Amino acid sequence: MRSNNRWAVALLCSVFATVGLHAYSAKGMVTYKKLCKHCHGSGFKGSSMLTSDEWEEVFANGAKKLKRIHADDPDAKKAIDSKYFKRHYESLGKFLRNNGSDMGVVRSCDGMNCG
Repeated sequence: MRSNNRWAVALLCSVFATVGLHAYSAKGMVTYKKLCKHCHGSGFKGSSMLTSDEWEEVFANGAKKLKRIHADDPDAKKAIDSKYFKRHYESLGKFLRNNGSDMGVVRSCDGMNCG
């Protein structure tokens, strides 16, 4: 294989790997499991509740809409007010946006990690 072809293949592989890692959002999946799963079910079920654009809106401005939606639920409010949520809400939002109902499959779920 010529040197130029090797570089092209290497570049293409790195692009696909980067896109795959961006979609995976393991931190977001772990955060979902810790804070959301007990009410909203598996990551597959929870992320498909909204489209990626809708998730974007819910997590905009420091997740103000998410906080408003859960304001009347004491357990959810406690989770959202936690230091853990404040540290990880961006990862959670990324996970939900990347796996919304309009995205086809939940890329962060592989049978062993989503349930």
